[in-house]
Amino acid sequence: MRGVIIALTVTVLIATIAISITHYYSVKILSSSRAYTNFESQYSKGEKDASRHLMSYIYSHDEIDYLFFKSDISIPKGDSIAREALVTGKDIRIARIGFLLAGNHPDDLPKLVWFFQKFKSELFFKSAIDAWQQVDVMAGKLDAIGSLAYRNIRSGKPDDKEDLILKINTISDNLTIRQQNLSAILGMTSRMVDHYVFIIDLVVSVIIFGCLALLTTIIFKKFHASKKLIIDQNKELKNMNERINKFAHMVTHDLQAPISSLTGLVSVLEREKDITKIINYTEMMRESLSLQDKYIHDVLHTIHNENGTKKELCNLVELVNDTMSQNSFFAQGKKVKFISELEIGELHCNSTDLKLVFNNLISNAMKYADFNKPEQWIKVKSYRKDNQCIIEIEDNGLGIKPEQKESIFKKYFKSGSNKKSMGLGLYFTKKTIEEMNGAITVKSLSGIGSSFIVSLPL
Repeated sequence: MRGVIIALTVTVLIATIAISITHYYSVKILSSSRAYTNFESQYSKGEKDASRHLMSYIYSHDEIDYLFFKSDISIPKGDSIAREALVTGKDIRIARIGFLLAGNHPDDLPKLVWFFQKFKSELFFKSAIDAWQQVDVMAGKLDAIGSLAYRNIRSGKPDDKEDLILKINTISDNLTIRQQNLSAILGMTSRMVDHYVFIIDLVVSVIIFGCLALLTTIIFKKFHASKKLIIDQNKELKNMNERINKFAHMVTHDLQAPISSLTGLVSVLEREKDITKIINYTEMMRESLSLQDKYIHDVLHTIHNENGTKKELCNLVELVNDTMSQNSFFAQGKKVKFISELEIGELHCNSTDLKLVFNNLISNAMKYADFNKPEQWIKVKSYRKDNQCIIEIEDNGLGIKPEQKESIFKKYFKSGSNKKSMGLGLYFTKKTIEEMNGAITVKSLSGIGSSFIVSLPL
């Protein structure tokens, strides 16, 4: 893609340079054609004025008329000197002097010389040069007639005025025709330059606009792709941040129960008098700490590498047993009674997510245990229902008050009996289950106990 953009940019630059060069030379050619058109106008006027003054001199014999004739005829004679110098390759200064004698403006001299030198071999301008040469020959004849008439009049020789006038008119008419041809050729040159410049402008403009359109399309696509990538990245980062926040709150919440369990073990250890049993309790503590360490490692691995989307074959028996081991004692040092009735032992899911669900629900069951009852138990069941795996976590704890039952999954909801709760555990539990395309419901009677029912796709 980068190579295409560079190629298109270079093409646009080359086309822009080409059109600039084309316009530079077209302006120069048209300016030179304008100079030659002005030259032709001066030439024609000089020839006509010379003919008029010569005819006046033949009738009046007035020296003033002859001087005017000589001044007027010097215009085509000067152009003739310039043409001959340019054709034969003589010193350019001679051509410049000839053009100046012909009454051309000094600023036009470089254009006249440049145009002649550049296009003297081109067919269209060779025709103009041939017409120019023919006109010079006739202007020379007119000058010769004027000189002859001047000598005859000065010497007193009789002359045939009618014959001289006829010759002058014939030459003037032929000069007019040749000058018209020259003017037509110069006009054709200007039109031809305009035509080719238009074609070149059109082609180059199409190339430039085409390249710019392609560049705009490519840049727009790259912008759109970049924008989409940024949106996707922002969405991914937002999801990642939400997930990190969820894991942070849930890990903080879920580690409270294992810590309470360890506190209970410490209480038991402090009261134990039999030294031989202390080793068993320390092993239980070590195992609990190891499981907590593994749990934290799994959570961090999920956050950084899997982002909570990877599914794997999870062993429900191991997950339940690990959770029970981490939550085996109440804070008061009393052992928790666990009942496991797992008909389904394996499930395709994200193991870290499911651990969070188990930890949260079991720790909640321990948190709201009813110690007024002779026994505190927690039961974990799994079974199939249609295409769903149903997991129930049941306890005989305090239960949920009827007025609180609709609010327990709301964010920041806190039960009146637990002031230390942040009100996030069940909120994130439900959110995690829904991310696994599952659902959670609750059955509870105040003072009897609660049952959280989780359904996950098989």
